Amino acid sequence: MKKILVVPNSYENLGEVLKTNIDGVILPIKGLAVNSSVYFSLEDIKDIINLTSKEVCVCINKIMHNEDLKYLESVIVGLNKLNVRKILFYDLAVIAICRRLGVRKDLVVFQEHLNASLYSNNFYRNRGIKNIVITNDITIDEINEIGNYNSLMLVCYGYLPIFYSRRYLISSYLDYIKHDKSNDNYYIKNGDDRYPIIEESDGTTIYSKMPINLINEIDNLNIDYVILNATLIGRDEFLSVVD
Repeated sequence: MKKILVVPNSYENLGEVLKTNIDGVILPIKGLAVNSSVYFSLEDIKDIINLTSKEVCVCINKIMHNEDLKYLESVIVGLNKLNVRKILFYDLAVIAICRRLGVRKDLVVFQEHLNASLYSNNFYRNRGIKNIVITNDITIDEINEIGNYNSLMLVCYGYLPIFYSRRYLISSYLDYIKHDKSNDNYYIKNGDDRYPIIEESDGTTIYSKMPINLINEIDNLNIDYVILNATLIGRDEFLSVVD
């Protein structure tokens, strides 16, 4: 039986989502995650764990810089004291710190476009990584083959990040054309297609022009966890998917 995990898009959305028939949530950590509409502190996560019996996972998917490492280590120490089920990570520094500190949380490789082959997934499995968020860039047949050997998660609904930069691309462009930043909703236009572009404190992300929707294919997928991502999705639209 596949489990369903949700990435919320607001604190209010989280409360409503926890009332639905899902198995758990993925909470991006403030200062250590990107590509999200909302971020959570350790205190937030502690409060949420006390409010629900559902599986609480966290996301640390930022590429780490030297100045991030001290904070990253302090957060991992804090998470080790909480009933957090899984830590989704991008940067391999997370593995190194968890091993050095003896942290025994389930680690989940979450590298979006990079994790695309049976060999790379077996590499992590042989090093004790229990779950892998498989990329959406490969075919269903390839996902199912990899799923024969690894415990997989897959984003089955939501906008996908297709490009990320540490630079502030919107601000730089608006400065160049001498325009003020009037709101947070911008798009890159390519012909008739419009791609959402979001700038936040740790950089800029360009997303797919529309949310993917693999809901009708879930039974055909050899995966253990279904991820539904509410980032950039309206409240009513997303709750209709979760229900």
